[in-house]
Amino acid sequence: MSDIKRLLGKRIKEIRIARNLTQEDLSELTNIGPSSISKIESGIYHPSDENLKKIACALNVEPYKLYMFNHHKSTKDLKNEINTMLENANDKEIQLIYKILCGVLN
Repeated sequence: MSDIKRLLGKRIKEIRIARNLTQEDLSELTNIGPSSISKIESGIYHPSDENLKKIACALNVEPYKLYMFNHHKSTKDLKNEINTMLENANDKEIQLIYKILCGVLN
């Protein structure tokens, strides 16, 4: 099973649950069979473009947001990514990042 399929399925399930929908509810809203919804959420199937659009519409999100799963990365991976971004940032960007962090953490 590909990592993208697994992460996409996990993200769809996460949003579905946040919307207080069951797999059956999502199935009815999208006209996609409940077993297919289950297999998509398990990462077994990757939805077609058409079904991805139906799922996004039913969940009231833009389709690209279904692929926003960086928050599922480990803390170690996130820290490594942040460090890489900081190493590649110019002086102006670092000053802006510092201001943002001060606003969030203080």
